[in-house]
Amino acid sequence: MRFSNILAIGSIFATALAAPAINNEIETSVSDVESKVPVGSALSTVESKVPVGNIIDARAEQVIITKMQTTIVEVKKHTTAINSTVSGVCGPCIASKKETIIKTVKSEVTVIVSLISTLVSEVVELLENTVEIVEEEKQQIISLVLELVFEIIYTLQNVLKVLTISIFELLGPLVFLLLSVIVHLLTTLNVIVDGLLQTVFGLLGGVINLLLEVLSGLLPTVLGIVGGVLDKLNLGGLICGLLN
Repeated sequence: MRFSNILAIGSIFATALAAPAINNEIETSVSDVESKVPVGSALSTVESKVPVGNIIDARAEQVIITKMQTTIVEVKKHTTAINSTVSGVCGPCIASKKETIIKTVKSEVTVIVSLISTLVSEVVELLENTVEIVEEEKQQIISLVLELVFEIIYTLQNVLKVLTISIFELLGPLVFLLLSVIVHLLTTLNVIVDGLLQTVFGLLGGVINLLLEVLSGLLPTVLGIVGGVLDKLNLGGLICGLLN
């Protein structure tokens, strides 16, 4: 897929957020890598054996992985905050605390959306001069994507069970923004990780009951969001496979 297609796909999402800059640890990590690059004759030897394009791509793929790892660490801080909000809430206390819990969850999810949106923007910038990456990095990226998605899904499922409400009662329209940035991330990474979408949606098909529970009442709208993206990528058949 050409890089320009990512910008076209991304335009269908309402993800314009004032996202905070990614953790300074990323810049430190990149600086550390650059400080270890040999100079002088040693660098000339490396350049004579490895095409410059491959060096750039290797750096980019590692930066993408590092950024994803950092984002997951930050997201888990907020999912932990959400879980602690509902942890130990007694049955009789739920009614009186429901509004406060919902407000807290919305606030934390808003930050999560912002973190993922920032990650997408940074990955898009890195994709401009990269090509498809090697198998080891592909598997690592897929693993990180699944870790991120399931962290969010299980956190929301826990809240819905405690409060006995629907996802829309919990998040309102924010749920669509959350879904949009997640799908945007998947389609962006699919450019360099061939088959990422098939793998992720295939595994989600194995927990379809969980998805139906979390997205209760919103499935037609969700399928519209996801299906529209997959159709643009000629992957619309994934939806049928997910539901079978």
